[in-house]
Amino acid sequence: MRWTKVVALAAVGTVAVAGCGGGSANTKSTASNSALGDTFEKVPASAGLQPDVKGPAAEVAGATKGGTLTFNVNSVPESTDPSVQYYQDTAAIMRLTNRTLTQFKMQGNKSVLVPDMATDLGSVSKDGLTWSFTLKPNLKYEDGTAIKASDIKYSVERSFAVDELPGGPTYQIDYFKGGDTYKGPWQSKGGLDSIKADDATGTISFTMRKKFASFPYFASFTMFGGIPQAKDTKTNYQLHWISSGPYKIQSYNKGTNLTLVKNTNWDASSDPARHQYPDTITFNFGKDIPTTAKSIMASNGTDATTASYDGVDASILQQALGSNKNQVATGASPCVAWQTLDTQKIPLEVRKAIAVAYPYDQLRIAGAVTQFDYSPASTIAAPQIPGFEKYVDPMFPGKGKGDPAKAKQMLAAAGKTGFELSYYYTNDDPTAQNVEAVRKPLLEAAGFKVKSIGVSKTERRKKVRDPKAEVNMGQGVSGGWCYDWPAGDSVYPPLFNSTLPLNGGVGNLKDKALDNEMSDISQLPLEQQGAKWTALDKKILTTMVPAIPTNYSKGSVIFGTKVHNTVVDPNSGMPDITGMWVG
Repeated sequence: MRWTKVVALAAVGTVAVAGCGGGSANTKSTASNSALGDTFEKVPASAGLQPDVKGPAAEVAGATKGGTLTFNVNSVPESTDPSVQYYQDTAAIMRLTNRTLTQFKMQGNKSVLVPDMATDLGSVSKDGLTWSFTLKPNLKYEDGTAIKASDIKYSVERSFAVDELPGGPTYQIDYFKGGDTYKGPWQSKGGLDSIKADDATGTISFTMRKKFASFPYFASFTMFGGIPQAKDTKTNYQLHWISSGPYKIQSYNKGTNLTLVKNTNWDASSDPARHQYPDTITFNFGKDIPTTAKSIMASNGTDATTASYDGVDASILQQALGSNKNQVATGASPCVAWQTLDTQKIPLEVRKAIAVAYPYDQLRIAGAVTQFDYSPASTIAAPQIPGFEKYVDPMFPGKGKGDPAKAKQMLAAAGKTGFELSYYYTNDDPTAQNVEAVRKPLLEAAGFKVKSIGVSKTERRKKVRDPKAEVNMGQGVSGGWCYDWPAGDSVYPPLFNSTLPLNGGVGNLKDKALDNEMSDISQLPLEQQGAKWTALDKKILTTMVPAIPTNYSKGSVIFGTKVHNTVVDPNSGMPDITGMWVG
């Protein structure tokens, strides 16, 4: 899953990494703050399957209903279409409005997979190729109409419409039988035969062309919620999607704000994970990080019921470590940040020179990142994936000031002195401007010519995945990746498969042998995959150089003194908003 914080600091990689949850400034919150250290690397992320969990969710101790919970955040969602949304922040927001076949549920500081709209976590056929689910009875949309199995079938089919709805996950294209040729319900003029839905029995099945052991996790994506075909407004559906969760849209101004209010047709008794505490939840996008951080720490007026998942800004670091430490929640995150390099446009020796010159420390200082935000990264995958072994190659130390003199020598030896590097940066964000003011001259000092193109926050996510993007760095999955579940099959295939559209992954690798190797590892039992993914990680990074890892992220949230139960989900690196309350 694409991570949230890339928008402002794409080349710095300032997303979150690990620790334990934090509490509010009163005794009603129970988690503790442990932002420092790298112990998260030694603790596998929880990913237990609990198919028998039933609704309703147990009440949060001390929680009261009512009030308005506000999030002031820097990131701006590019698409909120349930069939294709694929960002860390958007997924967390849409858990409030969209139920799915399965879902993650917080149990203390652990995150486990439980049923949502389905009665269990699915059953698989003897040949391992068909997954089947049965819907719970009496599920409804916000308007009181029934949620049908055919609505879920249609929602998943929309995810194949990559021309009309670009940027979404691609597991379905890679795994579903016929998925490699199906172009969605509009171009293909009909449904996908490998998805069968029976509204009379409430059953739905998905047939694969190869085994997909992780399918129950995939079924938690918002594409596995329902979209009634008659109510689909196609590319405009993202502007007002129909709710099946505890909240529904009151108003949405794309790029600016989203206001959610209670959905009276949500059935709490069938939902084992979500709550409905605040009357209203408001998201204000594109907010300045330092200004927001200082206001939340002060907690005057409505700031006392405001939170932000942008991490801990350097301007409030001392408060976050001292007097206001109970207004910070820090948890494990599945995200790794990097700088992408286009393997189709930049020669291998030049990509290696960029890695050698990369000014990790200077960019972190310019971006005002803190120990709440990162630990130096040296691998593509997050090190807490079960069975994965962290390694450090000298070309990718994840820290230091880089070696511009050596990079110049490498460029000269390759006959590429003055090679032009081009990329987008956010020009309406002060922090991103500070980063660019440092990055460009440092790359130029290493012997490169640099063409940096300033764009707005609202434009950047769209531009970096445009197949016609006229840049050679920072496009595609531009700043980093959050695994979709703690296994390598949710990291490498969606980033490096040759079937991905141009700028749909990392580095635009087109290697059929690599496709086959990833497929072979994915067919193994999950407990046997870790060592194989480690070897593949090193092979891709050191011999193909599609990216420069920068940071393992930490999921850090700051919140006002009247915000409670702020817990970071370790499998998303985001707060579990469904359990938060104010008062």
